[in-house]
Amino acid sequence: MTQKLAGMATRSTSARPSRLIWGYRSLIWNFAQRDLKSRFKGTALGWAWSLMLPLATLLTYSLVFSVVFRANTPDFGNGREGFFPVWFLAGLIPWNFFFISVTGAMPSLLGSGSLLQKVYFPSYTPILGAVTAILVQSTIELGILVAILLVLGNVALSWLLLPLWALLYVSFVAAIAVILAILNVLFRDVAHLVNVSLQLLFFLTPIIYPITLVPDNSHGIPMRAIVGFNPLAAYIGCLRGLVYDLRPPSLLTWLQMAGWTAGAIVLAAFVYRTRGLDIAEEL
Repeated sequence: MTQKLAGMATRSTSARPSRLIWGYRSLIWNFAQRDLKSRFKGTALGWAWSLMLPLATLLTYSLVFSVVFRANTPDFGNGREGFFPVWFLAGLIPWNFFFISVTGAMPSLLGSGSLLQKVYFPSYTPILGAVTAILVQSTIELGILVAILLVLGNVALSWLLLPLWALLYVSFVAAIAVILAILNVLFRDVAHLVNVSLQLLFFLTPIIYPITLVPDNSHGIPMRAIVGFNPLAAYIGCLRGLVYDLRPPSLLTWLQMAGWTAGAIVLAAFVYRTRGLDIAEEL
Protein backbone atom coordinates (compact mmCIF):
# COMPACT_ATOMS: atom_id res chain seq x y z
CA MET A 1 0.00 0.00 0.00
CA THR A 2 2.85 2.37 0.85
CA GLN A 3 4.48 1.79 -2.53
CA LYS A 4 1.21 2.58 -4.30
CA LEU A 5 0.88 5.80 -2.36
CA ALA A 6 4.42 6.80 -3.13
CA GLY A 7 3.78 6.29 -6.81
CA MET A 8 0.66 8.44 -6.77
CA ALA A 9 1.77 11.35 -4.65
CA THR A 10 5.03 13.04 -3.68
CA ARG A 11 5.63 14.38 -0.21
CA SER A 12 4.88 18.10 -0.07
CA THR A 13 3.68 20.27 2.76
CA SER A 14 2.69 23.00 0.33
CA ALA A 15 0.04 21.05 -1.55
CA ARG A 16 -2.76 23.22 -2.79
CA PRO A 17 -6.00 22.52 -0.91
CA SER A 18 -7.93 23.54 -4.00
CA ARG A 19 -6.62 20.56 -5.97
CA LEU A 20 -9.54 18.63 -7.39
CA ILE A 21 -10.61 15.44 -5.68
CA TRP A 22 -10.88 13.96 -9.16
CA GLY A 23 -7.09 14.05 -9.41
CA TYR A 24 -6.86 11.62 -6.48
CA ARG A 25 -9.64 9.29 -7.61
CA SER A 26 -7.29 6.30 -7.99
CA LEU A 27 -5.92 6.79 -4.50
CA ILE A 28 -9.42 7.14 -3.04
CA TRP A 29 -10.47 3.94 -4.79
CA ASN A 30 -7.41 2.13 -3.43
CA PHE A 31 -8.44 3.09 0.09
CA ALA A 32 -11.99 1.96 -0.68
CA GLN A 33 -10.75 -1.39 -1.97
CA ARG A 34 -8.63 -1.83 1.15
CA ASP A 35 -11.68 -1.23 3.34
CA LEU A 36 -13.85 -3.56 1.26
CA LYS A 37 -11.29 -6.38 1.39
CA SER A 38 -10.63 -6.06 5.12
CA ARG A 39 -14.21 -5.61 6.26
CA PHE A 40 -15.26 -9.26 6.02
CA LYS A 41 -11.86 -10.91 5.74
CA GLY A 42 -11.83 -14.32 7.40
CA THR A 43 -15.62 -14.57 7.77
CA ALA A 44 -17.60 -17.50 6.44
CA LEU A 45 -20.47 -15.48 5.01
CA GLY A 46 -18.39 -12.64 3.59
CA TRP A 47 -20.44 -9.88 2.01
CA ALA A 48 -23.66 -11.43 3.27
CA TRP A 49 -22.85 -9.85 6.64
CA SER A 50 -23.19 -6.39 5.08
CA LEU A 51 -26.90 -7.05 4.70
CA MET A 52 -27.44 -8.68 8.09
CA LEU A 53 -27.59 -5.49 10.18
CA PRO A 54 -30.03 -3.56 7.93
CA LEU A 55 -32.10 -6.72 7.53
CA ALA A 56 -32.23 -7.25 11.30
CA THR A 57 -33.16 -3.60 11.83
CA LEU A 58 -35.82 -3.81 9.13
CA LEU A 59 -37.39 -6.93 10.64
CA THR A 60 -37.32 -5.53 14.18
CA TYR A 61 -39.00 -2.22 13.36
CA SER A 62 -41.40 -3.86 10.94
CA LEU A 63 -42.53 -6.23 13.69
CA VAL A 64 -42.95 -3.40 16.19
CA PHE A 65 -44.67 -0.85 13.98
CA SER A 66 -46.65 -2.98 11.55
CA VAL A 67 -47.71 -5.77 13.92
CA VAL A 68 -47.63 -4.44 17.48
CA PHE A 69 -48.49 -0.76 17.03
CA ARG A 70 -50.11 -1.23 13.59
CA ALA A 71 -48.84 2.04 12.16
CA ASN A 72 -50.69 3.47 9.18
CA THR A 73 -48.34 3.17 6.22
CA PRO A 74 -48.73 5.57 3.26
CA ASP A 75 -50.02 3.91 0.10
CA PHE A 76 -47.69 3.24 -2.79
CA GLY A 77 -47.59 5.81 -5.54
CA ASN A 78 -49.30 3.37 -7.92
CA GLY A 79 -52.33 3.23 -5.63
CA ARG A 80 -51.59 -0.07 -3.92
CA GLU A 81 -52.01 -0.40 -0.18
CA GLY A 82 -48.87 0.61 1.68
CA PHE A 83 -46.47 -1.98 3.08
CA PHE A 84 -44.45 -0.80 6.09
CA PRO A 85 -41.24 -2.82 5.48
CA VAL A 86 -40.83 -1.34 1.98
CA TRP A 87 -41.67 2.19 3.13
CA PHE A 88 -39.28 1.83 6.08
CA LEU A 89 -36.50 0.42 3.87
CA ALA A 90 -36.69 3.53 1.68
CA GLY A 91 -35.76 5.58 4.74
CA LEU A 92 -33.39 3.10 6.37
CA ILE A 93 -31.01 2.84 3.40
CA PRO A 94 -30.04 6.54 3.25
CA TRP A 95 -29.87 6.70 7.06
CA ASN A 96 -27.51 3.72 7.21
CA PHE A 97 -25.32 5.29 4.55
CA PHE A 98 -25.06 8.46 6.62
CA PHE A 99 -24.58 6.66 9.94
CA ILE A 100 -21.95 4.16 8.77
CA SER A 101 -20.11 6.76 6.67
CA VAL A 102 -19.76 9.17 9.57
CA THR A 103 -18.84 6.57 12.19
CA GLY A 104 -16.56 4.68 9.79
CA ALA A 105 -14.74 7.69 8.37
CA MET A 106 -13.46 8.98 11.70
CA PRO A 107 -11.25 5.97 12.53
CA SER A 108 -10.18 5.69 8.88
CA LEU A 109 -8.07 8.84 9.16
CA LEU A 110 -6.58 7.78 12.48
CA GLY A 111 -5.77 4.39 11.01
CA SER A 112 -3.87 6.00 8.13
CA GLY A 113 -1.59 7.99 10.43
CA SER A 114 1.50 5.85 9.80
CA LEU A 115 1.06 6.17 6.04
CA LEU A 116 0.59 9.94 6.23
CA GLN A 117 3.84 10.23 8.14
CA LYS A 118 5.74 8.28 5.47
CA VAL A 119 4.39 9.72 2.22
CA TYR A 120 2.27 12.78 1.49
CA PHE A 121 -1.30 12.46 0.28
CA PRO A 122 -4.33 14.63 1.06
CA SER A 123 -5.84 13.71 4.40
CA TYR A 124 -9.31 13.56 2.88
CA THR A 125 -8.42 10.58 0.64
CA PRO A 126 -8.76 7.80 3.28
CA ILE A 127 -11.95 9.45 4.49
CA LEU A 128 -13.49 9.52 1.02
CA GLY A 129 -12.19 6.00 0.49
CA ALA A 130 -14.15 4.82 3.52
CA VAL A 131 -17.26 6.63 2.30
CA THR A 132 -16.84 5.08 -1.16
CA ALA A 133 -16.63 1.58 0.33
CA ILE A 134 -19.84 2.18 2.27
CA LEU A 135 -21.45 3.63 -0.87
CA VAL A 136 -20.85 0.30 -2.62
CA GLN A 137 -22.74 -1.49 0.14
CA SER A 138 -25.57 1.07 0.13
CA THR A 139 -25.88 0.79 -3.64
CA ILE A 140 -26.49 -2.95 -3.25
CA GLU A 141 -29.19 -2.24 -0.66
CA LEU A 142 -30.78 0.38 -2.92
CA GLY A 143 -30.71 -2.14 -5.77
CA ILE A 144 -32.71 -4.56 -3.61
CA LEU A 145 -35.27 -1.83 -2.88
CA VAL A 146 -35.54 -0.98 -6.57
CA ALA A 147 -36.05 -4.65 -7.43
CA ILE A 148 -38.87 -4.93 -4.87
CA LEU A 149 -40.58 -1.83 -6.24
CA LEU A 150 -40.24 -3.12 -9.79
CA VAL A 151 -41.94 -6.38 -8.80
CA LEU A 152 -44.74 -4.34 -7.20
CA GLY A 153 -45.08 -2.22 -10.33
CA ASN A 154 -44.37 0.96 -8.38
CA VAL A 155 -42.43 2.77 -11.10
CA ALA A 156 -42.79 6.23 -12.61
CA LEU A 157 -40.80 8.95 -14.34
CA SER A 158 -39.87 10.34 -10.92
CA TRP A 159 -37.20 7.62 -10.80
CA LEU A 160 -35.23 9.57 -13.41
CA LEU A 161 -34.38 12.13 -10.71
CA LEU A 162 -32.60 9.51 -8.57
CA PRO A 163 -29.11 10.35 -9.95
CA LEU A 164 -29.56 14.01 -9.01
CA TRP A 165 -30.70 13.06 -5.51
CA ALA A 166 -27.76 10.66 -5.15
CA LEU A 167 -25.26 13.33 -6.25
CA LEU A 168 -26.54 15.81 -3.67
CA TYR A 169 -26.80 13.30 -0.85
CA VAL A 170 -23.49 11.51 -1.37
CA SER A 171 -21.70 14.87 -1.62
CA PHE A 172 -23.38 16.03 1.60
CA VAL A 173 -22.48 12.87 3.52
CA ALA A 174 -18.89 12.87 2.23
CA ALA A 175 -18.42 16.50 3.30
CA ILE A 176 -19.80 15.81 6.79
CA ALA A 177 -17.51 12.77 7.06
CA VAL A 178 -14.45 14.87 6.16
CA ILE A 179 -15.33 17.53 8.73
CA LEU A 180 -15.89 15.09 11.59
CA ALA A 181 -12.90 12.88 10.75
CA ILE A 182 -10.49 15.82 10.83
CA LEU A 183 -12.02 17.25 14.01
CA ASN A 184 -11.83 13.82 15.62
CA VAL A 185 -8.05 13.81 15.15
CA LEU A 186 -7.78 17.20 16.85
CA PHE A 187 -10.35 16.52 19.57
CA ARG A 188 -10.72 12.84 20.39
CA ASP A 189 -14.02 13.41 22.21
CA VAL A 190 -15.71 14.10 18.87
CA ALA A 191 -16.25 10.40 18.11
CA HIS A 192 -18.06 9.86 21.43
CA LEU A 193 -20.19 12.99 20.98
CA VAL A 194 -21.12 11.95 17.46
CA ASN A 195 -22.18 8.46 18.55
CA VAL A 196 -24.47 9.89 21.22
CA SER A 197 -25.85 12.54 18.86
CA LEU A 198 -26.60 10.00 16.13
CA GLN A 199 -28.81 8.00 18.49
CA LEU A 200 -30.92 11.10 19.09
CA LEU A 201 -30.81 12.13 15.43
CA PHE A 202 -32.28 8.80 14.35
CA PHE A 203 -35.51 9.52 16.20
CA LEU A 204 -35.53 13.19 15.14
CA THR A 205 -35.47 12.06 11.51
CA PRO A 206 -38.73 10.82 9.93
CA ILE A 207 -37.52 7.29 9.24
CA ILE A 208 -39.92 5.13 11.26
CA TYR A 209 -42.74 7.67 11.03
CA PRO A 210 -44.00 10.14 8.40
CA ILE A 211 -43.36 13.78 9.21
CA THR A 212 -47.11 14.39 9.04
CA LEU A 213 -47.43 12.62 12.40
CA VAL A 214 -45.23 15.20 14.09
CA PRO A 215 -47.40 17.86 15.81
CA ASP A 216 -46.91 21.47 14.78
CA ASN A 217 -46.45 22.45 18.41
CA SER A 218 -45.90 20.46 21.59
CA HIS A 219 -45.79 22.37 24.90
CA GLY A 220 -44.90 25.49 22.98
CA ILE A 221 -42.10 23.80 21.04
CA PRO A 222 -42.42 23.89 17.21
CA MET A 223 -41.71 20.18 16.82
CA ARG A 224 -42.53 19.83 13.12
CA ALA A 225 -40.38 22.83 12.26
CA ILE A 226 -37.48 21.34 14.24
CA VAL A 227 -37.79 17.96 12.54
CA GLY A 228 -38.24 19.63 9.15
CA PHE A 229 -35.07 21.67 9.64
CA ASN A 230 -33.08 18.47 9.99
CA PRO A 231 -31.27 18.13 6.62
CA LEU A 232 -31.65 14.34 6.66
CA ALA A 233 -35.42 14.81 6.72
CA ALA A 234 -35.23 16.55 3.35
CA TYR A 235 -32.95 13.95 1.75
CA ILE A 236 -34.85 10.93 3.07
CA GLY A 237 -38.23 12.50 2.28
CA CYS A 238 -37.03 13.20 -1.25
CA LEU A 239 -35.94 9.60 -1.85
CA ARG A 240 -39.25 8.28 -0.55
CA GLY A 241 -41.10 10.74 -2.74
CA LEU A 242 -39.20 9.63 -5.84
CA VAL A 243 -39.33 5.84 -5.47
CA TYR A 244 -42.25 5.11 -3.10
CA ASP A 245 -44.77 7.94 -3.50
CA LEU A 246 -43.77 8.50 -7.15
CA ARG A 247 -44.10 12.24 -6.61
CA PRO A 248 -41.06 14.48 -7.07
CA PRO A 249 -40.56 16.87 -4.16
CA SER A 250 -41.18 20.57 -4.53
CA LEU A 251 -38.62 22.98 -5.93
CA LEU A 252 -38.16 24.35 -2.40
CA THR A 253 -37.07 20.91 -1.19
CA TRP A 254 -34.52 20.63 -4.00
CA LEU A 255 -33.20 24.08 -3.13
CA GLN A 256 -32.96 23.10 0.53
CA MET A 257 -30.97 19.98 -0.32
CA ALA A 258 -28.71 21.93 -2.67
CA GLY A 259 -28.16 24.51 0.07
CA TRP A 260 -27.28 21.87 2.69
CA THR A 261 -24.91 20.16 0.27
CA ALA A 262 -23.20 23.39 -0.77
CA GLY A 263 -22.89 24.51 2.85
CA ALA A 264 -21.37 21.19 3.93
CA ILE A 265 -18.85 21.26 1.07
CA VAL A 266 -17.80 24.84 1.86
CA LEU A 267 -17.38 24.00 5.55
CA ALA A 268 -15.43 20.83 4.72
CA ALA A 269 -13.10 22.81 2.45
CA PHE A 270 -12.56 25.36 5.23
CA VAL A 271 -11.80 22.69 7.85
CA TYR A 272 -9.43 20.93 5.48
CA ARG A 273 -7.57 24.12 4.54
CA THR A 274 -7.20 25.31 8.13
CA ARG A 275 -6.61 22.04 10.01
CA GLY A 276 -6.34 19.17 7.53
CA LEU A 277 -3.22 20.05 5.53
CA ASP A 278 -0.78 19.28 8.35
CA ILE A 279 -2.92 16.70 10.12
CA ALA A 280 -0.08 14.15 10.10
CA GLU A 281 1.55 16.08 12.94
CA GLU A 282 -1.48 15.34 15.13
CA LEU A 283 -1.63 11.61 14.37
